[in-house]
Amino acid sequence: MEVFCLLDQSGLSFQQNIELSFKQSQKIQDLLNQGIPFYKIVSRQKGLRMKRMGVLMDHFALSQALEYDQRLQSAKTVMTRKLFSHTVYPLMIMAFATGLVWFFSLTILPAFGEYASDNNALLDTLKVFTSVFWIILGVFALFLGALFVWPDVDSSKFNPLFRLSLVRIVASIECAALFECTQNSSLPTSQTLQLMQNTGSFPFAALLARKWSKSLSKGKSLFECVQKDSRLDSLFVQFFEIGLNASLMEKMMQAYQKSALMILEKRMKKLANYTLYLAYGSVGILAVSVYQVMLAPLSILETL
Repeated sequence: MEVFCLLDQSGLSFQQNIELSFKQSQKIQDLLNQGIPFYKIVSRQKGLRMKRMGVLMDHFALSQALEYDQRLQSAKTVMTRKLFSHTVYPLMIMAFATGLVWFFSLTILPAFGEYASDNNALLDTLKVFTSVFWIILGVFALFLGALFVWPDVDSSKFNPLFRLSLVRIVASIECAALFECTQNSSLPTSQTLQLMQNTGSFPFAALLARKWSKSLSKGKSLFECVQKDSRLDSLFVQFFEIGLNASLMEKMMQAYQKSALMILEKRMKKLANYTLYLAYGSVGILAVSVYQVMLAPLSILETL
């Protein structure tokens, strides 16, 4: 699409731009001849980014849609990096530690037979501890899945995931990235919420916009929806109000994203450090328990 936009600005014909930009140019041309709009053809392509580009082209001119797509992609990339760059390594270490615990408990220690039975209390405790860790992580993943399976259930009765400040910050960053593009473009509120629901790559914002659309149909304003939604970060609401009153929405949304990303990075680092401490502690306790079991036969020999 970047190539197509550059060619579009060069003064070439629309047909030439398609031929030079897409491998399936003939297929696209056939669809256009059938009366299918270009943005719908783009949205049918594989990949979330192409679908998002099609949605943007439905609301904005091509050059503006491409600019907004680049902004959204950059925001998504930065947020994903902040979320996962600090957690992948600690989780890998924790998985390695868990594997060692179960490997020693199922293959090595049974060879010691009666000597291991009285000296592996530490290892048994460690097995329970590591299992509880992964169970908690699995339950969190189930909550996240339930959030998207039943998105329309009221947050006060369901989706306790939003009670976590970390989740509220992520949802607010997604909304800020989208509002940065839509609030200064004279796009009607109804179309803004429609765009938020259909972009695909911002799932939390889509869930929030779905509820706001229902409130708009009851006569509420977008600000009232944002102000009363407890699933948003309180700092985001303050930035949104200032941007709305001072007509500085783009700048305020950019400022919030930078502020929230710094907070997000600090919290993810803290969680990552806790996970590393647990992983290293598990390996240390494993070493102590194995050493204890291996010394048991020697202690028996000394008593003979």
